[in-house]
Amino acid sequence: MKSFVEDLKLQVQCSLCNETMFEPKLLQCFHTFCKTCIKTNAQLDDQVNIFKCPQCDSSTELKELNDVEDLEISPIHSRILQVLSFVENQKVCSISASHSDALWRCLDCDRSLCEDCLRNHSTFIKDHKVVALSEMTKENVELMFKKKITCKEHTNQDNVLHCQDCNEFVCLLCLRDHHHNDHKITSLQEFITAKKDSLSKNLEEIEKMHANEEEKKQQEQIAIDINRDGEKAQKQVKELTKKLVKKITDQEQELLNEIQLCMTKADRNLRILRHTPAAQEYIKYLIQSEVVSGMFDMRSHAEYLETFIYKTYEKDIGGIKFKPNKLLCEQIDTGLGLVQDYKKVDPKMSLVNSNPLYAMYAMNKEKLTVTLRTYKGELCDPPLDDVTIHMTPEDDVRVGENQVTMDDLIGVNFTPLVPGQLTAEVKVHGNPVSNSPLVINIQPQRIQNKTVHPKLHALNIVPQDLSGIAVNKSNTKIAVADRSACCVRVFNMDGDLLLSYGSEGSGRGQLKNPEGLSFLDDTDLVIADCNNHRICIVDTTSGRLVTTFGCQGNMDGQFNGPRGVHVDDDSNIIVCDYGNHRVQVFTKNGDYLYQFTIPNKPYSGPYSTIKHNGLFYVSAGSVVHVIEMKDNQSPTTVNTIGEQDYYNPRGLAIDNDNNLLVCGCSSGSEVYIKFKSDGRYVGKTSFLKCALKYLAVLNDGQIICTSDKGNVFFM
Repeated sequence: MKSFVEDLKLQVQCSLCNETMFEPKLLQCFHTFCKTCIKTNAQLDDQVNIFKCPQCDSSTELKELNDVEDLEISPIHSRILQVLSFVENQKVCSISASHSDALWRCLDCDRSLCEDCLRNHSTFIKDHKVVALSEMTKENVELMFKKKITCKEHTNQDNVLHCQDCNEFVCLLCLRDHHHNDHKITSLQEFITAKKDSLSKNLEEIEKMHANEEEKKQQEQIAIDINRDGEKAQKQVKELTKKLVKKITDQEQELLNEIQLCMTKADRNLRILRHTPAAQEYIKYLIQSEVVSGMFDMRSHAEYLETFIYKTYEKDIGGIKFKPNKLLCEQIDTGLGLVQDYKKVDPKMSLVNSNPLYAMYAMNKEKLTVTLRTYKGELCDPPLDDVTIHMTPEDDVRVGENQVTMDDLIGVNFTPLVPGQLTAEVKVHGNPVSNSPLVINIQPQRIQNKTVHPKLHALNIVPQDLSGIAVNKSNTKIAVADRSACCVRVFNMDGDLLLSYGSEGSGRGQLKNPEGLSFLDDTDLVIADCNNHRICIVDTTSGRLVTTFGCQGNMDGQFNGPRGVHVDDDSNIIVCDYGNHRVQVFTKNGDYLYQFTIPNKPYSGPYSTIKHNGLFYVSAGSVVHVIEMKDNQSPTTVNTIGEQDYYNPRGLAIDNDNNLLVCGCSSGSEVYIKFKSDGRYVGKTSFLKCALKYLAVLNDGQIICTSDKGNVFFM
């Protein structure tokens, strides 16, 4: 017996303090130590308390020292301590410590009894097993470990059954009192046997996994992934709950404010109705007072005057009521969402979907999808952020966010910006799918053109030799220059003619073969009066000529057949001085600022110009020159766009995607061409049977072009 007790003491001896354990706590590594020892030996590491197990050196994290309370108490060690407590304190009567020494132990009641308590016990209970403490054996102590638990409801009854529905131990009286009707009940012995079987099977699984290192690593990674996803899911639930609570709280306040307004109106009416004579007298006083006119200018006083406004109710009004949103209540009952597990993706079984028969084009919105499968080849749907889709070159493509498609694939929308090749790298948790990287061929953009616009068809009513075209910033007016009729027509966006300015001649209000147009603001229009060798600024609302500047010549501020004009972000007017092979820049009032020249080749004068991101784009000869002006004095050609495949560029514009748009030729046919601002080719229209002149970009991205056949094209 003595050696048995000593063995029990060794089992509950803390290896840190070498004392009998106090509140034995079970660590994550399944080793057991005193609660006090764990708190005392925990070390602070980067604001987190870490207890390192002295037996296996594994770490248990305690964010706060008091978190040791949350560690599980070891049930087997606790039971050993209870039995040892009895063995070492067996002389104390369990009924009262003031009684004489205990000499007996009832193994059924689990109580130590003095002589008096034994007599009372034996009078009422005959069948309990009572032994003298002096005759306690090892078997008696072992029997104490198997002591049945007393029922919570009926304290004089032992639990002999287990309710599977409630997951509780119950006694026979619990069944008699109908506490567990229709529940699945098993005997305590069956429950214990089932638990032991379950533990045995679990032990077999653990031993099997321990022998298979690869399986162990896989299971460990799954557990790590679940913890990672769990933290993310907790954050998502909290964020969604916070968002929904805020919305409901805001709507609550809106409804309360609305109700309060109704009640305020009712209170105001009641006040006036119950004190009508006094209200009439006071309101008359306010109306006649000299002060009241000044009060209306002050917000607080104006609101105060509202208290005297009587608003009559309709006679059939019965009151107000709150009508709950039943649909919202029903939706809330369905919960915030579901917590589900998902199958692990095997990158080797997954692939990027590509259809070699389906061509992709620059500037088209395309979609790339990924089929994800498990190692068994089954489809799976992991969280979106488990999958990364990276497309290169990054400057050549615009990529959206990952999304789930209608057929439960993970996909991403992307827009190729230039023709050529894109490379798509698709990874799941950093591992590439089977056919990654995937090379995608991008074709040049096929720009669609049409000669009819549902509202702006009036621009095509009188076919003439059209030249310049411009749209004001607010997109309320479109101006078109008619070179042959020597006039400029202004339309609204419905195609209604607002103004026809000019007639052939050189006088005030006359034009001779007008070319480029550009709005100075929403009203004033800059006109390149080509064969009058001047620039005109016209108010398109009144038709009044605001000013003109320039004359024929080659000095500063003089022109020789000006063509394209452009107003930059600083409201400076930039003029293509075609015959003088130069570009001149003026203030919005027509004052000369500076100039730069274009290489002097036959027929290579500047035709059109725009300024974008500090660079001048100038069409001349067979190319578009990209020129940088430093200190308005030193022009530097930083790029040339076009040359071999494209020649005779004319009108220029920058679209909403910062692409350079050019009216020009390709392979001997007229086209409208698009380049990146750095000169890379994007795409073009199909061949046209007329020469495109100038173009402009609407706020919605639509392009309008003029032609020598009098047509206005819409792209």
